[in-house]
Amino acid sequence: MIVVTGAAGRLGQHVVRRLIEKGQEVRGTDRIPFEESPTPFIEADLCDPEAAASVVDGAEALIHMGAIPGPNGALPYEMFRNNGLSTFNVMMAAAEQQVRRIVFSSSAFGMGWAEDPEAFVPAYLPLDEEHEMTPFEPYGLSKQVGECMAKMLARSTLTTAVSLRFTNVARADMLDKFPLAPPTPEDPVTLVMWAYAHVDTVAEAHCLSLDADIDGHESFLIAQPTTRFREPTIDLIRRNFGDRVEIRGDLPGNASVISSLKAQRMLGLAPGHDWTTATE
Repeated sequence: MIVVTGAAGRLGQHVVRRLIEKGQEVRGTDRIPFEESPTPFIEADLCDPEAAASVVDGAEALIHMGAIPGPNGALPYEMFRNNGLSTFNVMMAAAEQQVRRIVFSSSAFGMGWAEDPEAFVPAYLPLDEEHEMTPFEPYGLSKQVGECMAKMLARSTLTTAVSLRFTNVARADMLDKFPLAPPTPEDPVTLVMWAYAHVDTVAEAHCLSLDADIDGHESFLIAQPTTRFREPTIDLIRRNFGDRVEIRGDLPGNASVISSLKAQRMLGLAPGHDWTTATE
């Protein structure tokens, strides 16, 4: 049985439906009621350790998606307290009960989303999992800390863990709005917002992570193969960053600034759902 936290959320519902389609037994949980849940559902506040332990009781695997999404204007203290404490409680409960696998909804925002788009200058592009996580705000920090918790449990218990760093989840109807106006020094856009992840890709990544052949803990960046812009990515990088950013590997056309090659290789994640081919 798979426990999904945050099951009442838009993305959580999508993941639950995908699991059901794959024949999985699912138990959903959230801190808000969800009367239309297609699976058994427990309303619980995971900041309560006893509630977290009850939610994961009997589970084979845990998909932890529950969090205050952000950055969304929530108070910094409340953001970090909720996301950090709930993650600690539910992951600890899972490991103590010898749950086989934890899949953690991390975020590419932990790589460097900032209110000031010029604050984050990456060491190199495209971003990959070897690049340091450099959060600028509490939401990204809460995700980095969540990954640290997952790593700790994976090296100290029998539970293995996967962290998925996705960004800018887009539904199919949102692709109709692409391409967007390109970022410029006069009208900058934080780098991780150049990328996007299709909701079906993100849901599938969570499902694939349940049974991926992984020892310990692994992190994966998740993004579609193109940016949200039509212009060549190399030109946008040079226009916005000059020579401050090293370009590693090939970035043809409007290729994404976030690489998902590791997820394709280790999870078997397909790179489809590109806005440039969505209507073809």
